[in-house]
Amino acid sequence: MKFVIVDPKKRSVETVDLGDLHSALIEAGLSPGEVDHGALSRRMGYVVYQFGMFVPATEQHYCAIAGRLIAGAAVLYGVGDEGETVDLMKSAVPDVDFLLGVNDVENAIYVGKVKRPVLSVNGETLWQWPQKAPPGMMP
Repeated sequence: MKFVIVDPKKRSVETVDLGDLHSALIEAGLSPGEVDHGALSRRMGYVVYQFGMFVPATEQHYCAIAGRLIAGAAVLYGVGDEGETVDLMKSAVPDVDFLLGVNDVENAIYVGKVKRPVLSVNGETLWQWPQKAPPGMMP
């Protein structure tokens, strides 16, 4: 199965051919028990470290893909008609913009390339990037 690994630290985007998503996560340096899934589009999903946004901004590496701010390495995968995982090639991935620290991320937010990540409940903002993690959110 083909996956795409995006590594903002190395500033790389590469297609890998591995047995399954679990193997792709290991290859990207992600611990399978500490991940979160999201969607870049109806046909493309991604997996990242679940607490990546809470890592201090000066210690994290970022990129922007399809209007989303990605913190740390990500594994991208294709999504088939019935929601199954299908091959994904680098050529099908939207442009990846590597952001070189807090100033680049703030600029990407300012110009509308990405939205500022926030955690809110019932309209009340509990956290927004680059604040420290709310109590109880980090392991």
